Amino acid sequence: MKPFFNLGCALVAWGELCRVARLSQRPGYGAPQQAFRQGRHNRQFLCAAPTQLPGAYRALLLEPLWLLERNRDGRWLLSSTSPGNSLNLRLQALLRGWLPAMPQAEEAGPAIARLRLVLRGNSGDTSPLPLRPGRSAVELEPLTRGIGAYLEQVSSIVQLEDSLDGRLLAGGVNLRGPRPQLDAPGGDGWQDLLVCDWQQLLQYADDTLAAG
Repeated sequence: MKPFFNLGCALVAWGELCRVARLSQRPGYGAPQQAFRQGRHNRQFLCAAPTQLPGAYRALLLEPLWLLERNRDGRWLLSSTSPGNSLNLRLQALLRGWLPAMPQAEEAGPAIARLRLVLRGNSGDTSPLPLRPGRSAVELEPLTRGIGAYLEQVSSIVQLEDSLDGRLLAGGVNLRGPRPQLDAPGGDGWQDLLVCDWQQLLQYADDTLAAG
């Protein structure tokens, strides 16, 4: 897979997450192409936002996980899971053990960063997903047509933002496919949230890896 196509996949995935989450209209939220840089391998891209993640953020507010899936007619959808979903409980437990210096907040507030994570759903799984309370199925709009070739390559997307004003702090996109075996996350700080392989970390089985 060519480097420019990899970058294109990361940009499309990032942009669609912002659009469906209705965050792209917030001033200063969007990340320009120049903000993306290569991560730890050639299938990972990190977003260096205009406002870097400061050390003043003292806690994490975990948003319920999103799943990127195709429905029966082949359309791509982003669906928000319920807080009690097993993946959300696994994420909470993992971060408590991995980053004990970063407590998990119950609600938005000063010096609290919101973590938004998207995982690629298993191909062919068309069963209804548990929705987050207060979010109707009507809101789960299909993603823009004509971008399937890009979304097909996405494994996970992570974003960190200010929990009060939605200002983008940092983020990253992992693409599917063979990746070098990396050391386990060190749990040293915010940077670890961006560079890890979330599919592997949460033991959420990805389907057959994309070729290339």
